[in-house]
Amino acid sequence: MLMAAPVLCAPAPQSQEVVLEASLGAKLAIAVPRPAANGVPEAKVSGDFHAVLARDLAEAGPFSVLKDGLPSATDPASYRLWADAGAEWLLTTAVSATADGIEVVAQVVDVKAGQDKKARTAVFSKRYTGKEAALRRMAHKLSDDLVSRLTGQSGAASTSIVFVRQLSPGIKELFQMDRDGANAVPLTAYRSLTLSPSVAPDGRLAFVTYKGGGPEIWGQRTVGGPMVRLFPTAGKVDGHCFCPVWSPDGRRLALVQGDRRGNTDIIVLDVPTGKVRRLTDSNCLNTDPSWNPTGTQLAFTSDREGSPQIYLMEEDGSNVRRLTREGNYNGSPAWSPGGSMIAYVSRFEGKFDLFVYKLGDGKSYQITTGVASSESPCWSPDERRIIFTSGSRGGMQLYSTDLSGTNLRKLTELSGCQSPKWIRSR
Repeated sequence: MLMAAPVLCAPAPQSQEVVLEASLGAKLAIAVPRPAANGVPEAKVSGDFHAVLARDLAEAGPFSVLKDGLPSATDPASYRLWADAGAEWLLTTAVSATADGIEVVAQVVDVKAGQDKKARTAVFSKRYTGKEAALRRMAHKLSDDLVSRLTGQSGAASTSIVFVRQLSPGIKELFQMDRDGANAVPLTAYRSLTLSPSVAPDGRLAFVTYKGGGPEIWGQRTVGGPMVRLFPTAGKVDGHCFCPVWSPDGRRLALVQGDRRGNTDIIVLDVPTGKVRRLTDSNCLNTDPSWNPTGTQLAFTSDREGSPQIYLMEEDGSNVRRLTREGNYNGSPAWSPGGSMIAYVSRFEGKFDLFVYKLGDGKSYQITTGVASSESPCWSPDERRIIFTSGSRGGMQLYSTDLSGTNLRKLTELSGCQSPKWIRSR
């Protein structure tokens, strides 16, 4: 993000859930009673499976998870009671110990149709197996399968987040965790500044590291391969380089290069050949590149007209046009996976709030209000949520929100988190 002296700006239009709700219509009411536990401690089933599953479904988008005034029985005779309580689907699960680990059996019935004995066929039925340590993963997989059953598109419960964490002054490393904040593990151990992670569609990493003294772009040329220097391709770079972003085809990296006068421009590195193309060339700051899903355009931040704003350009740097008109400081664009929206941050009264620009409407909608400064937005792979950084310096944490801004969740309790990237897998 561009840094500048504090500037007050006018607030952009407030968000409306009916406009930005990323769902296929009204939410389906689903009841998720406690699982039957057979040979597995109930506390583990409750904490590692049931609570995880209920939260996954509540945050998935198309479901409304019922919580209060629910029946205790789940047999067919109770279906009318579940329907009276507002349920449309009833999800029953059983978690059992096996000789090889754990088995989860899940079944979903339509409680209204199920009141007819001739229509009691389950709308979903599946069995999951794994080791006891994989119970959380089985809950994530079940949630994603139910989203797929309802919408035809996989959910995001089984996805991961790569981010930067400060371990001590002057030392930041890359970490990866489950999308709900669990199971955080380090990806680098350079004992230096390691920043700005980007993940290619096939899982290859790219990032900035100061482990050699100055900033360099390192990453993987092959899937599962070693970390190597990607830029500069030879010698030392003339000026700083930062913000590498993989293109959707996994062949190119858009990145920012600075000069000795303090200007920055966006360039594109063809990773296999090492060839570089400059996309911007102006006496100003151009930064924060973000590819559209087809790799044919980029969004970026520039102060070429005086204040930082979001601009668009073609992949070769042509057809530059300004996107944002509201506010005096807009930055950190993040193109949505479907290509119809761009998330960004806008500063108002000394802090940043999260906004979404709908390209089809030509309008911006405010997502966060009344929270600490919001920075570094990134979309979930299913386009239903946005992850971002918020907090005070040194205490930055990762949060996610739906597009209405009402379903906000804190994901981390770690020191100095920043630059999240939400990915399917790696």
